[in-house]
Amino acid sequence: MYKNKFLELVFVCIFSRNLYLGLSGNDVKQLQIYLNNNGFIVSEFGSGSLGNETEFFGKSTKKALIKFQEAYSKEILNPVGAKIGTGYFGLSTRNFINSR
Repeated sequence: MYKNKFLELVFVCIFSRNLYLGLSGNDVKQLQIYLNNNGFIVSEFGSGSLGNETEFFGKSTKKALIKFQEAYSKEILNPVGAKIGTGYFGLSTRNFINSR
């Protein structure tokens, strides 16, 4: 029996700019993909859902990012003196994700 073997391609995005509510770009889409694939769901269905990520940083992206920041508060929030997630994808969050 012949089996097809598929090569899994993994795209790694290195984030280089701050991302925040209202911003657009491919890096926003890559952030949504990252969040969705790591259990921090941007949306259950429609825009922003797994496989339907968008280039727009809206409220759903911000909420998912806050959950992510709070889940990794020791690594992301504590070093900058924050106690709760902000939903702002700045240096601390970027460095954490880029190092994984």
